[in-house]
Amino acid sequence: MINHGTKIKVGLIRGAYLSQFEMQTYERLSERLDLEAYQIHINRFPTNIIRVPIKRLRCIDDPFAMISAKLGFYFDLFLQATCGLDYYHFGLGKVLSQRDIAHTMETFNAFSYQALCAKRRYGTKLVVTVWENRPYAAERFAAKRRMKYAVLNGADLFLAMTPRAANCLELEGADPKKILVLPPGIDTERFKPHSKPADLQKRLNLHPDDFVFLSVAALRWEKGVYDILHAFKRLTLDLPGHRLKLIFSGSGPEEKRLRELTERIALSSRVLFVRFPYEEMHNLYNLANVFLMASTARPGWLEQFGYVLAEAMASGTPIITTIHGSIPEVVGEAALLAPPSDFLGLAGAMKKLFEDPRERERLSRLGRLRAETEYDSRKQAERLFGAYESLLR
Repeated sequence: MINHGTKIKVGLIRGAYLSQFEMQTYERLSERLDLEAYQIHINRFPTNIIRVPIKRLRCIDDPFAMISAKLGFYFDLFLQATCGLDYYHFGLGKVLSQRDIAHTMETFNAFSYQALCAKRRYGTKLVVTVWENRPYAAERFAAKRRMKYAVLNGADLFLAMTPRAANCLELEGADPKKILVLPPGIDTERFKPHSKPADLQKRLNLHPDDFVFLSVAALRWEKGVYDILHAFKRLTLDLPGHRLKLIFSGSGPEEKRLRELTERIALSSRVLFVRFPYEEMHNLYNLANVFLMASTARPGWLEQFGYVLAEAMASGTPIITTIHGSIPEVVGEAALLAPPSDFLGLAGAMKKLFEDPRERERLSRLGRLRAETEYDSRKQAERLFGAYESLLR
């Protein structure tokens, strides 16, 4: 029961995935909730700009991942195969004994099972955020599978990030009454339509008349970065004489090969590779005429949400993306959709938006409206707070 006059105490457990992106929504509740996030050494995102209190915990994976990425991977696999305890947090049960709600991520993580044990022992409610949109995922090993289904049966509430994730939970046997579709939120006050920033144009040596296509993604094969580059090459051949530019914002294992290919196919003067801190990303969306996201399937992964899609929509940047994973659910009618792994389909959509300013304006308007309605972190924070309150009544 809620003790009126005291704040609900929530512990946020994200394993190696505590991120500034997701925490935007929780930061909105810092005055109304007693929030505490737990960070392990091998966290994959910078946490210096997160404004939720963070407590450091040790994780069973930490020492091996610190020594070597390869060694950490094989140790993680060994833990999954033998006992399912990858991402096991030392001392987690003790800190959760002081929390009203343990809010974890994914049913199959060891820390979600630890939170379930805290529920059984201390009465801590268990909420699980679910991004996974492939049914029966992470069931390769028996120990991990047993933990996953214990969490599926024992959690009090599942927050599905997309309708597809909610469908997967139902297929796996979760109680539909315990599933709430509640997408993540973004700061629509920061990500909003604005004129092209002249200072950024100057920094990147762009001409005011340049038509800019923007990709914000890890430079990995499954993010469709080669499809984007091939489509852009096709576009330069179809539209000779026009001031077309392509910006890749991100880093990853394909960066070197992408740069080499860009030079080999004579696009070095048109393609830019940049990296921006998250605090400046809103300016990059405003710089772009069209945003591109070309995710494609790889074994064991589908695009789960794509914060960049919500950010681009909020910025009023017209979007071209692919029919892959949860992407169509995220963008709705506010984007042009192309088949995955189809650079010609992508190029056709790019040409259409280049030639049709009215269509760009239509997508810009629809995107902003969708972001304000579905992904505003202020609204999502209210919905999240309501879910917590309902759980404790």
